[in-house]
Amino acid sequence: MKNKTKKILVVEAIFVAGVFIYLFFATTPSQIYPLSGMAIIESDFVFEIENGEEVLISFDESFTEPIVLNESSDIIFPPGVYYWKVRRGFRESKVQNFTIQGHVSLDIKERKEDYELYNSGNVDLNVTKKKGKITNMIILDSGELKEVVKDNSTYEGRQI
Repeated sequence: MKNKTKKILVVEAIFVAGVFIYLFFATTPSQIYPLSGMAIIESDFVFEIENGEEVLISFDESFTEPIVLNESSDIIFPPGVYYWKVRRGFRESKVQNFTIQGHVSLDIKERKEDYELYNSGNVDLNVTKKKGKITNMIILDSGELKEVVKDNSTYEGRQI
């Protein structure tokens, strides 16, 4: 009877250890979106994670100066390559990367007496204003709006 009880206790101990090991690996923080190596145009996307509390972002794989994001964080990324991982307590996911691509976009709205130039891309623009042989340059930061006099000029925006 004693030998049978020992076998049952050993089996129960193995079962409990197996459950703990399973729970340890099943609750590891993981990344869902963006996928590793993904190129993204929009700089205001949403991270999708599983079993995590924080997202760590870095410009280098060693996370020397990480940016820590939580559920209430709001950040817009300039173009570039970023490394990220998910953390929950002392546990972290593997490191993945994504790229924010530069997106050049110049919106021109015609008003009664002027034009409204708006940099709707995610990079700074060098806007060339041409009227005949005269050329002027205007710098527009990402998200910047500038009113210019309506004078039959043409406008072209290029990434700085």
